Amino acid sequence: MPQDMPPKKSILMTPDPYHTPGYLGYCPQFKYQIGSTFGNTTHRLLTNPNVAASASSVLTDTFPRLSQGVDKGAFIRTRTASWGDQKLTEKMVPGYTGYIPKMQNHYFGSRYADTCGSAIADFESDQRGHTAKRDNMRTLTALQTGKLKPADGQKNLITASYQTPLKPIARQAKPYYSPGSLQHVKSPYRMSNAEAKKNFMSGYTGFVPKARGLMGMGYPVLTNSALCEFTNEMGKNVTLKTQPITIQREARGKVETQPIYPEGSGLVPHYTGHIPAQKFKFGDTFGHSTYNALKIGTGMTPQQEAIISVQ
Repeated sequence: MPQDMPPKKSILMTPDPYHTPGYLGYCPQFKYQIGSTFGNTTHRLLTNPNVAASASSVLTDTFPRLSQGVDKGAFIRTRTASWGDQKLTEKMVPGYTGYIPKMQNHYFGSRYADTCGSAIADFESDQRGHTAKRDNMRTLTALQTGKLKPADGQKNLITASYQTPLKPIARQAKPYYSPGSLQHVKSPYRMSNAEAKKNFMSGYTGFVPKARGLMGMGYPVLTNSALCEFTNEMGKNVTLKTQPITIQREARGKVETQPIYPEGSGLVPHYTGHIPAQKFKFGDTFGHSTYNALKIGTGMTPQQEAIISVQ
């Protein structure tokens, strides 16, 4: 069997051609047929020469085909040989959950192995076509720039295969304005507040700055008020942009801080910070045990503390 011929279908399946159930298009003489399945009925009508039908059928061949005389197995074998260890091989095993290019949207109606083989071969054929076009484009560029001298078979490549690109006559193409719109081509954002057409027409759905808080007016009047406010604010920003920036900072005096260990009193209950020598005290309340905690925690006598305070 040639490589590009479809495999023989099972006798349990509806023979080709036929419409699948759910087809809502027109099928001649279908409303007069009863007593058979949808597929068998459409097959009988499509193959009956006595039924007047269009010469152009809406059905397409679901069997994947490459170019005539192309062996899809050879495409896959050369791909495996050039890329080394490949998961996409000639004989794919059903149950493979990986991605197979061009399989989900281009090939269906056949066995898993045949569908995978046709999809992989078609993908490899496209890759070779893209590679050939890329190489041809590089050769053409080298010939046009003079980096490559044309051989005997490449002398007519520039004039036969491609056309020289047109040189632009202007840096940027000018926009086209119809004759009926020449009187109102100026943007409302660029109009002065005194112009009457500084607004948007009713039905405009784009963003209008400063228009969210306005209400109770017609759309042209509302957008005119919003655009005038926006223009005034932008002019104020331009004016402020040219003025120098001066930074003034208030002089702050000495900040009084609250000591952690107060003198002449104890700490507040539930204080969770460190207290010197607190772990060696017991039998008193928290306030009594933390009375003058900083001095008592140092373990110095009053005479020593007096000497240190004098120093």
